[in-house]
Amino acid sequence: MSKRARNFSAFFCSAMLLASSIFAQSADVQYDDKMDPDSKDMDALRRWLRDKRFVTMKEIGGDLSLSGEVRTEFQAVNERTNGIQQRDNPDLAPNFPKPKPMYAWDVEVNLMLDYRTDRTWAAIKVEFDNDMGIRSGTTNRIRLEKAYLGGRILPGDSLIIDAEIGRRNLFNVFDSKVEFSSLFDGGLFRFNKAFDSLGDYYFNGGAFLVDDITNHYGYVGEMGALGIGNTGMNLKYSLINWYRPGGENEEGNTAYETALINQRYRFLVSQILTYYQFYPQWIGKKLIKIYAAGLMNHLAIGSKFVGMHPAGMQDVVIPTQIIPTGGEKANIAWYAGVSIGVVKKQGDWAIDANYQWVQAQAYPDFDNLGIGRGNAAGIGLYTLNADGSGGGTTQKTAGGNTNFKGVQIEALYAITNNLVVQQNFNYSNTLNTNIGPDEKYRQYEIEFIYAF
Repeated sequence: MSKRARNFSAFFCSAMLLASSIFAQSADVQYDDKMDPDSKDMDALRRWLRDKRFVTMKEIGGDLSLSGEVRTEFQAVNERTNGIQQRDNPDLAPNFPKPKPMYAWDVEVNLMLDYRTDRTWAAIKVEFDNDMGIRSGTTNRIRLEKAYLGGRILPGDSLIIDAEIGRRNLFNVFDSKVEFSSLFDGGLFRFNKAFDSLGDYYFNGGAFLVDDITNHYGYVGEMGALGIGNTGMNLKYSLINWYRPGGENEEGNTAYETALINQRYRFLVSQILTYYQFYPQWIGKKLIKIYAAGLMNHLAIGSKFVGMHPAGMQDVVIPTQIIPTGGEKANIAWYAGVSIGVVKKQGDWAIDANYQWVQAQAYPDFDNLGIGRGNAAGIGLYTLNADGSGGGTTQKTAGGNTNFKGVQIEALYAITNNLVVQQNFNYSNTLNTNIGPDEKYRQYEIEFIYAF
């Protein structure tokens, strides 16, 4: 086992021991009735577990909340690659495993369950997101979007330390307009410190699982200063490490295949985000937030040759370029924008507009939270398939959801206290046309959301 794996194992075991001491809560677990019947301790444990199933909320205390959302969504998408329409084009059907529509309707239900006591909590979110249509519709798309538990280690007045473990999205914890769309399956520590004259400072950090088959873990942290000097100025810095030295080492892979997967995770991404918010009189004291951020992938390389055997010629090795960026690094991204308003009750409105500029290697294309390029064909930056399979791409064929520049506009309006209409407009085109095909992407979306 590598030093990195041993460190993570020690961290994980410590977190589990810590969690067991914090979360002195019951669990509805299964037990084996075939255990030794003479074991009085086991009998007592089984009786305790059975009895806990009949304990009511009134008896154990705490706050339980059940909430939900019902959403209906319409999307209109126009995506062109080298001038050829990628949606609803019958000429491309043989090349697409599942064609994507130009106009699409979705229906979605989200159920959220939250439970909290003085020092412990748990959160669950189950998403039912299905296509509409008698023929094209689906009924079986269910996703566990959130499931984590947490506890307070230090309940201080000015210093608070929490620990959490489970599942959620990275963007639920870490702040960005362009990255952090992936799942965060792991452990998290939160440190919060308040200073009367300086502002609030925090650090969120943890480790998450990428692939248990190859013992691959990622690490992420974000620290920030909020309300600096009791003003509206805020500053955040995050760092996420996706890289596993030595590659995935999956059984049966060639050196060429391992090198491709290795590049897919060769990302150590920094982001610096700053924003200023205020409530001016001239707009009815609505919140105005002006923000800007810059990102860099510190592990990007511009060129790498790996030996590849041509089909049927195992004795021949051809040096093959696996970095499709033309011999130069493309590892920078930035975005800037402004948002106005907050939606809390009937009649409230909010709008956000931002510009995004993202080079091909700035962050993993599977972690893209920004506009992207549509990528209806599902091509990756380094591999022919976005999931890392299919062999390598070239400078001419490289795809993915990075290497774009574009504008994003989002608007919300509360029709009632429960019903909100949300509209999004995204437009992007290829940032560097020397990397992959020239793509133009437009998307309009309107969604009605009823929250209860």
